[in-house]
Amino acid sequence: MDSHDPAPVPLAIFGVPFHNVTFEEAVDWMVARVRSGRPANIATANLDFVTQAWRDPEVQRLLIDADLVLADGFPIVKLSPFFGPPLKDRVTGSDLTPLLAERAAREGFKIYGLGSADGVARQAMKILKKRHPDLKVAGTYSPPFAPLLEMDHRAILQRLENARPDILFVAFGAPKQDKFISMHVRGWNVPVSMGVGGSLDFITGEQKRSPVWLQHIHLEWLWRVCRNPKRLFSRYVANMRFLLSASRQMWLIHRMPDKPVSFQTLENAERKRLESLGAVVERFQALATEETARQFVAAFSETTRKNIVLDIHPIPWLNSLELGALLEVNKLSRANGKRLILYAPRPKVKRLLFTCGLTDYFDIAARMDEVESILVNLTEHMEGGTVYEEGLLTLELPMELTAATLPDFEKQADFIHHELKEQGILKTVSVDAAQLDFIDSAGLGFLIALKKVTQDEGVSMAIANLSEKPRRTFEIARVDKVLLHA
Repeated sequence: MDSHDPAPVPLAIFGVPFHNVTFEEAVDWMVARVRSGRPANIATANLDFVTQAWRDPEVQRLLIDADLVLADGFPIVKLSPFFGPPLKDRVTGSDLTPLLAERAAREGFKIYGLGSADGVARQAMKILKKRHPDLKVAGTYSPPFAPLLEMDHRAILQRLENARPDILFVAFGAPKQDKFISMHVRGWNVPVSMGVGGSLDFITGEQKRSPVWLQHIHLEWLWRVCRNPKRLFSRYVANMRFLLSASRQMWLIHRMPDKPVSFQTLENAERKRLESLGAVVERFQALATEETARQFVAAFSETTRKNIVLDIHPIPWLNSLELGALLEVNKLSRANGKRLILYAPRPKVKRLLFTCGLTDYFDIAARMDEVESILVNLTEHMEGGTVYEEGLLTLELPMELTAATLPDFEKQADFIHHELKEQGILKTVSVDAAQLDFIDSAGLGFLIALKKVTQDEGVSMAIANLSEKPRRTFEIARVDKVLLHA
C-alpha cells in the first residue's frame, strides 16, 4: 500500500468497518500516508467501540469515516469468519504505538503526544526517544481535563500548528479522543492521527500490561479488570451483554428464510426519470473477493459526484465484505455531498441493516416514488439556509451538520447573522432542525457557540423541530439542557 493506494475495502462486522491488515501492513500504510501529506484518521476499535457504536450514532459514523480502522479486540477477530472473510490479525493500539514510533525514527518523522495525565505524554516521549535516539519528538501537551465540548480546542490546535508533527498520538480515552480527531482532521496539517487510549501509560509504566502469556491466550481483559475493577468491571459486563445479544440477533437474521418481495423493476423509463433528477442507476452484484470489492468501489469513484440508486434486490444477503464496500461507496458519495440509495432490499437484508443501525446511514427505498422523494429532498434540503423577517432570523439546519459540512454552512450563517446584528434589528434566532438527520460534536460545538453569541448580544435563540435521531446525540453529549431549554 502506498500513498496513492487506499486502505483495503473494510469488513463490516456488527455494522462497524474494520480494515483487514496486519501490524506490518498498518504501519506501512501510515508511513505512506505521512509521505503523501494528506491528513488521515486512524482508529483502533475493540468490542467496547462496537458496543458504543450501537448506542451512539456519532461513534458509528466516525468509524465509518475513518481512513483506517484496526481490529483491537479478540472477539471481533474471532467472530469475523461468521460475517464473511476472516480478519488477518488483531492489531492492538498498545502494540502499534511503539512500533510506529520505531518506524518514525527510521523514517525521520516527527511525533507528538497529546493527552494522558499531566507529565505522562512527556515521559512517554522521553522513553521512546531513549529507545530510538534518532526519533524526533515534536512536542507533548496534556490539557486540563474537561468534557470534549468544553476543551480549549483553539489552544490545542495552535500548539499542533506550531509543532507540525507527522504523527499525532491522542490519549484522551475512547471515544473522546476519536471524536476530537474527527472534529479537526479535515482542517489541520497532521498527516497521521491515531487515538491511543492508555498506550502512553503503558509505555511509562503508569499502567502495567498483562504478562505476555495472558495476551497470547486472550485474557488480557481479565488482567485489566483485576487491576482496575472499579472502572472496568461494569464496562466489560456491558460489553459481554452486548456481544451475546448482538451475536444472537445476527444468528437469527442469518437463519431467516429468504423471502423476495414484489417491487418495481427499474426499466428504461424509470432510469431516465431518475437520471433527470441527477441520479445514476446501477444493479448490485455479489462480491466474491477482495479484488472484486476493490474494483466495485473504484468503479464508483467518479460516479459519486451524483446520487447513486443501487438496485440490491437480487442479493439475498450481504456479507461483511459486501457491506463494507457499500459503506465505502456511500462514504465517497457523502464526501461529494451526494448519497447512495439502496433500492428494494429483501426483508432479510433490510433487517440486517436495521439491526446494525445502518438504516440511519443508508437511504433505503422500496418503491420508485420513494426514490424520487429522497432525491428531491436531497436537492432541496442538503445545504440548509437562512430567512430573515421582522427581527426574526430562521436558521434552517442542513441534513447533516458535521465537521465536513460545517465550514460552508458556517460562512453562510455567520455572514447573515453579523450583517443583521450590525444593523441592530435582530431580536430572535430560531434554529429549524426539521431537516437535520445527523449531527456530530463539531456541529454541537457550532450551536453552543451560536447560543453564547446570541446570549451575549441579548438575542434569544431556540431550536425547534428536532427529531429523535439527532436528539440522541444531544443527550449523549449532555448538551440537551443547554441547547434545548430556554
